Amino acid sequence: MGGKPTILCVEDMEANLQVRVLLLQQFGCETLTATNAITAIQIAADEPLDLVLIDYHLANGETGEQVARDVRVLKPHVPLVMLSGDAQLPDSARECVDAVLTKGLSSPGELFDMIQRLLPDAKLRPRRPMLIPEPKPNP
Repeated sequence: MGGKPTILCVEDMEANLQVRVLLLQQFGCETLTATNAITAIQIAADEPLDLVLIDYHLANGETGEQVARDVRVLKPHVPLVMLSGDAQLPDSARECVDAVLTKGLSSPGELFDMIQRLLPDAKLRPRRPMLIPEPKPNP
């Protein structure tokens, strides 16, 4: 790879998808998006990908586990990351991906670090410091 990584984001909630895309673009990533399993599989079959971020709970009873298993067949060496607000993911879902991040508990920094760990040759932009610094603890 050695350049900007291309990341497929699979998320059925449009607002969540847009936030994730903006965040990944800040990191210097190219992004592709899918709001359902069929589109995700078509993109995985047709496009070069470096990583796939998959929401677990998708619309119409679809799950990210199904998407991850299909993408793994198409692109066995592409890292897969499951995202979910559900802290109780089935073991089968955890086992079919390379990493799991829990929405609401994982920070953008954790996502950045995970991408860097899974794609060590990627040319990511250094993270900008927060505009509003975290409060310092009182002595």
